[in-house]
Amino acid sequence: MSAGKLHLKRLLFSIASLVDLGQEATSSKDLSLKMKSALYVITGTFSVPAAALFVYHPQQRSLELLVEKGYKKRALQEITLSVLPQHIGRFTPNEPHSVHEMAKSSFYERNDKVFSQLNTKLFIPLFAKDEFVGAISLGKKLGRAAFRQSEKDVLRVVAHQMAITLYNAMLFLELTKKAVENKKLYESMRRIYHDTIQAFSAAIDAKDGYTKNHSYRVACYAVAIARELGWKKNEVEGIYVAGLLHDIGKIIIDTRVIKKGEGLTTPEINEIRRHPQISYDILSKINFPWRNIEQFVLHHHERMDGKGYPDALRAVELSEGEKILTLVDAFDAMTTDRPYRDKLGLDEAFREVMKCGGTQFDEQITKTFFNLLHKEMNGEVKKLQILPHLQQIDVTSFKDKGSGNGV
Repeated sequence: MSAGKLHLKRLLFSIASLVDLGQEATSSKDLSLKMKSALYVITGTFSVPAAALFVYHPQQRSLELLVEKGYKKRALQEITLSVLPQHIGRFTPNEPHSVHEMAKSSFYERNDKVFSQLNTKLFIPLFAKDEFVGAISLGKKLGRAAFRQSEKDVLRVVAHQMAITLYNAMLFLELTKKAVENKKLYESMRRIYHDTIQAFSAAIDAKDGYTKNHSYRVACYAVAIARELGWKKNEVEGIYVAGLLHDIGKIIIDTRVIKKGEGLTTPEINEIRRHPQISYDILSKINFPWRNIEQFVLHHHERMDGKGYPDALRAVELSEGEKILTLVDAFDAMTTDRPYRDKLGLDEAFREVMKCGGTQFDEQITKTFFNLLHKEMNGEVKKLQILPHLQQIDVTSFKDKGSGNGV
């Protein structure tokens, strides 16, 4: 075969190998499998029985073995190459370096035992976007032939392809790591939010023994309705928080007035009616990760007929969340003991609520709440959201009838 034909044959083979390499490098395999396949293409193309691919870890200042071919497993256990910043600065990106060329360098002297172990003949530092990402070590060729210049030229293209693949994979891993860290941070912040909110809720209810766990029950009832209405997860979480904090303004109301119950004077009634506005003033200064919490709290004593407080809003002016809190706050007041009266039975509370449908409470919200309660009582739902909080009252006589009021 003439020299020209032989050169053309090698060129075509190299092009075919580069195509194979590109397919492997862009495959959907995980990084190790992808790079191992690419390394096999290289060793097959250049008749090199043994080769190794390393990934650079800047924190450790080392090249860690990722994949290899042709070595005994025990021989390469925890094998690494030490790389200092000054070494990286002297590398020619993606250029094959023979060990003879490197013999007098501090990098080689620092790692001569590893190079000897690998029987390295060519060392190729991998760079992508001016960033050092790894390296390839190639052993001797079959027949001990030297690497031709044309082969080194092809290796530069190969090295560039593998460097980009490594760079993209490492970038993806770094982004994934940051995403996981951010998720953990977000979850931690949420726990802090919830712990703080639970503490506030307990402080609110502690002002009056009659209202112990009132805020928690209101939050649970509100969540049950919101879920039944198809609210999104974040919205459901928001109304839960609003339920826990809806009475936070009572913290600064005189405890004697709160506990008095009935026989309140006009100034005392006006004092108690300040709590939604006070709650709003407190919560509006907090940058919650949920929307409309302060608005839900501000208007949880409004009525559909516009006779509520503090803003006398009518049904069309109230959001679904405000209507939900209005109902469940009143319902819990009815079904628990208060200083001025004993708790109502469930059927009696139901009739009271239904009687006030359209005037005090939204009829659709009311219907949703009691339909869900019926489904829980009939065993039609797996997760109970309402019944567990009604254990202190008689639910056996509850009928498919009317219901509701509340203060």
